[in-house]
Amino acid sequence: MDAKTALLDQLEQICKQAFVAAGFDEKFGAVRPSDRPDLADFQCNGLLGVAKANKMNPKVAGEQVMGLIDTQDRFAVTLVNPGFLNFRVTEKALIEQAEHLSSDPRFLASEAEAAKTYLLDYGGPNLAKEMHVGHLRSSIVGQALKTLLDFAGHRTISDVHLGDWGLQIGQLISQIEDERPGLLAGEDDADLTMADLQTWYPKASARSKEDEVFLDRARKATAALQAGDPAYMALWKRIFDASSRSLQRDFGRMGVGFDCWYGESRYQAALDGLVERLMGEGHAIVDEGAVIIPLGDEALPPLMLRNSKGGYGYGATDLATIIDRVTEDNPDYILYIVDARQKLHFRQVFRAADLCALTGHAKPEHIPFGTVNGTDGKPFKTRAGGVMRLHDLLETMHKAAAERLKAGGELEPEEREAIAEQIAIAAIKFGELSHDRESNYVFDMDQFLQFEGKTGPYIQYSCVRIRSLLHNAAADGTMPGALLELGKGGRDLILCLDEFARQMERAVDTRKPSALAGHVYKLANKTNTYYQSNKVLAAGVPRETAQSHLGLLSLALSQLDLGLKLLGIEIPEKM
Repeated sequence: MDAKTALLDQLEQICKQAFVAAGFDEKFGAVRPSDRPDLADFQCNGLLGVAKANKMNPKVAGEQVMGLIDTQDRFAVTLVNPGFLNFRVTEKALIEQAEHLSSDPRFLASEAEAAKTYLLDYGGPNLAKEMHVGHLRSSIVGQALKTLLDFAGHRTISDVHLGDWGLQIGQLISQIEDERPGLLAGEDDADLTMADLQTWYPKASARSKEDEVFLDRARKATAALQAGDPAYMALWKRIFDASSRSLQRDFGRMGVGFDCWYGESRYQAALDGLVERLMGEGHAIVDEGAVIIPLGDEALPPLMLRNSKGGYGYGATDLATIIDRVTEDNPDYILYIVDARQKLHFRQVFRAADLCALTGHAKPEHIPFGTVNGTDGKPFKTRAGGVMRLHDLLETMHKAAAERLKAGGELEPEEREAIAEQIAIAAIKFGELSHDRESNYVFDMDQFLQFEGKTGPYIQYSCVRIRSLLHNAAADGTMPGALLELGKGGRDLILCLDEFARQMERAVDTRKPSALAGHVYKLANKTNTYYQSNKVLAAGVPRETAQSHLGLLSLALSQLDLGLKLLGIEIPEKM
């Protein structure tokens, strides 16, 4: 038994060995946290399975296993009717486990034995459009998954996959041609801003729906752009640059970054050849003037590559993107962190890519997420009923956090602004990551900014409070020391600390950062209980006892700090 693994893993190894020694299948020796923590720390339910498989009394099977379990004085075991094994970790084993956790900066979380390459596609904003609150989930979940995979020892490549091509760009260029013709002619050197684009884009979209002449111009502009017309390409580049500055500003505030800043434009030159190739290989066919890939599944509509008017759809672009990624990066996995409402599209794309043998050894996965709703249970909107811009949301949360800090006093204005930003980002990120990504959730700004409850600021405040205690103790000459006794709440705290590796593994395997976020919140609660129950600087507390308590609190703070970093959340110096 490897003592430098999580207690549950140690115990499961012991149990499985005992079950095998008794002549039973080792699968029955699986161990899990106890459903009744007041009675036990862990439990094994396998005796009922043994009894059924071997047509015997579970109590008899339990007595056989009990006689063969060697817990090495680390676990106390009891047999409970009708057929359960309950385990309680000894105080000595808990103290030793705390020492092992303290000596490992990864808190016993292993690194992948065989590192894989993951390409993550998230963010997905469009050119000339400000991001809105709907971009939160893809951006924050995607960045968290990248960070978790990096920590697990894998190689990651992230791509923003900008919507920077197609008819909507032709519409915008045509609108610009009317509003500021000098831009297309190359005679207008004034800065092109996101505010300009935000004014013109809606006008262009509306005109295309009402004015056939304008729509025809937009189609011709799109064709000219796709053909590489120098004037159109130069204006497209200015639109791209102005959009990128705005997008990077908001991504930067959220701590979201990308290795590749590619857009759909990267793959356009390959579309003609791709369609011709797939038609030549017999994968694609012409159907009523359109080019499609039949998917051989009645439940899946065919994937359209090119419509009857000659325009390429997302199906063609997505297949070209897969080919480029496989050729350039040779990933083992391609993760698409995209809205659950795109599930059918990705099923079609993945099926087509498989039929056409385009993925190499890469496994594409759709990582779906639900919607962000307001407190009324409907998709999150502004008070005026419009879609809230992400920048406005960030500003609103920052101002609310700053007001709360201002009410508390003591902070200088510049310091208050910096801390308010950390709190606002923590509120947004933890509000997102604490929810299962596949579920819808309510974005409640007031609740998310609270310093109590299941919020990012609550966990930040818990860390700030422990740091303050450690600082005050050091000023008093008391430093963290070896753990001598569990104290009140120490058992629960160490058992919680010991869950880190398991929750990390779960977050990576399920592609759900919420597993780690839930652990961090639980750890903050256990740490606060221990903090409140065990005195350190109070009169009459022996120095060795104070050092012991500080040692465990310091360990908890270190794990909280790591957990928050993996979630992309900073701990302020003050709150």
